[in-house]
Amino acid sequence: MATRRVFKTRAECPGIATDLGPTANQRRMIGRTVTLEKSPSAEVNVTLDGAVVGQLDAALGNQVTLAIDRGQSFTAIIEKAYPIYNDKFKQTGAQIDIKVEYLLEKGQPAIETAKCWRCVESSAQSPSVARSFFTTVAGVTFEGRQRIVARCSEGESLILLRDPNNRYDEGAIKVMRLSGEELGFVPAHVSRGGNSSGLAFRMDRGDQYRCRIKNITGGGPGMSLGVNIEITESECDESAHVDGSKAAPATPGARTLPTTIQPARRVQPALLWILGVIIIGCILWAAFK
Repeated sequence: MATRRVFKTRAECPGIATDLGPTANQRRMIGRTVTLEKSPSAEVNVTLDGAVVGQLDAALGNQVTLAIDRGQSFTAIIEKAYPIYNDKFKQTGAQIDIKVEYLLEKGQPAIETAKCWRCVESSAQSPSVARSFFTTVAGVTFEGRQRIVARCSEGESLILLRDPNNRYDEGAIKVMRLSGEELGFVPAHVSRGGNSSGLAFRMDRGDQYRCRIKNITGGGPGMSLGVNIEITESECDESAHVDGSKAAPATPGARTLPTTIQPARRVQPALLWILGVIIIGCILWAAFK
């Protein structure tokens, strides 16, 4: 039996030209219905009155795309609308807060949004909230990878490794087990080689990500196994190598000891002398009391 689920998000809509300053137009936007539709480029368009006015952010859009492919439909209503201005105080679009309802069948993954969905625009504004999104692993049916997938388990940590020399896609990102076995690749509509909104661009500039298996799909008679993964922005400067060891510190010139236990700092001689005087004074005071 299907259950009703709800999530909320904010979408940037440069296609909304209505004046949303201190006018009644802003209030009129509340309660209007928008449609979420999958575009040919696998992004999720936000449509208002039959016109595409914006898109969902990539993290949420990937989940909605997968749900649409499964046949799910969404009903979205505008709760709030805010104008977007350029440096000359000219309105260039709008941000809309939308409430989305859908029916979730048993066994299907729910749409997951950031804990602070109103602050999803910038991780710098909410450094304590790690942003994450879900996607599939592409290419799991090639090169004997089905045998590797069969040995995987839910929750298993994975490695994302850029593969810029890939002859098919210079934006390729490998998905690998800690043992070095290759599961496949991050889908092209997520890596988006050469696009500043893509994962490949962000990894190339130094952003780090953690990855884990959300669940294993398929596997029935005549069906191939699939892998759904969760990719999360990492707040740590260290990243794991394929063999499970830790990378060297990113800070130039930084050094670490070969063991995880750091030695205590050497006590300054002046401090020892003061402590000695205090102890001797206490002994003398007690002796002549």
